[in-house]
Amino acid sequence: MTDRPFLPASLPLVTIGIPAYNAGQWIVPAVESALAQTWPKKELLILDDGSSDGTRDRISAYGDRIRLLEAKSGRSSLARQRLLEEASGEWIQWLDHDDSLLPEKINLQIAEAGDLADADVLFSPYFLERWNGGRVVSCNPQPIDDPQDLQRAWLSSQFPQNGALLWRRKSLLSIGGWKDLPTDYYDDYQLYWRAIRAKLRFRFTPTPGAIYRVCHQESLTSSNIPEALRWRARMVRQASQELRSAGEWTLARRAAAQAEYARLLRVLDRLAPELLGPLIQEALPADLWSEETLAREAEPNFRWLVRLLGWRSACLLRRSFRGWERRLRLFRKDVFGSSRRAARLL
Repeated sequence: MTDRPFLPASLPLVTIGIPAYNAGQWIVPAVESALAQTWPKKELLILDDGSSDGTRDRISAYGDRIRLLEAKSGRSSLARQRLLEEASGEWIQWLDHDDSLLPEKINLQIAEAGDLADADVLFSPYFLERWNGGRVVSCNPQPIDDPQDLQRAWLSSQFPQNGALLWRRKSLLSIGGWKDLPTDYYDDYQLYWRAIRAKLRFRFTPTPGAIYRVCHQESLTSSNIPEALRWRARMVRQASQELRSAGEWTLARRAAAQAEYARLLRVLDRLAPELLGPLIQEALPADLWSEETLAREAEPNFRWLVRLLGWRSACLLRRSFRGWERRLRLFRKDVFGSSRRAARLL
């Protein structure tokens, strides 16, 4: 006799909430994945946040299979808050308009959680799906090293993307939901930290069922990346201060925070080195500066230089070299380009 998954005797209604803005081609697979959920008691609630690309028409085509809301909030956190307030479900499943869910996501997550009476949030790993040139180039599960240490997972950016969570709606409302978030940068991580500090009861379920889609071209051209990373660095500093004040600054959490901060500095050194000065000064009193961690998180062919000179000096030297390298490329292009043009004239 095979074991059957545990399901509550009285199945709760789950609201699937999708905020959409100029979703283009992606809204249809997102909606289809929500409608395909095998969980029998569900409602699909979609908020069109002032789209101008035909997104609303694509959503409206689903008729009474969905509930359509309209707004012009201009912020994803405000759109999600409206969805939260309008939802009818006891539980709420978030889904961004360019992501998707596997058919068994909700069903399997609730089954793996067991008794829901003492749970406010269910969370699982997720699949990271990378696109390039209009096609999928990889789709891999993203593990959580220690799901029992929520603070460490948060500090190390291992908390799952918001589609991988299932929230008890009443509990989420009790902490304010998405209200009063100062920015939409890392708004999901702002919400997670709010829930962790409010001591909501998290329950880990091991099977991934959400797909987070990343498009290569979009990630490379976004002008907001440096500002988003600077905001994340601020979040890590504030969290470390809260944990130290509460006597919860363990060695594992300290190591996770230092590694996260090192990764942020590494990317900013490449994208916006002019932002580094204040971040470095703020890292020292926050116990986030570690030369050894900075060397370990550096690019493999750069680590020896960081260990030899220290991170700041190594970065200055590399930036100087990059400047000369760019000048050399321009010089070669000019010289050899002129030579080829001259040869064609002979």
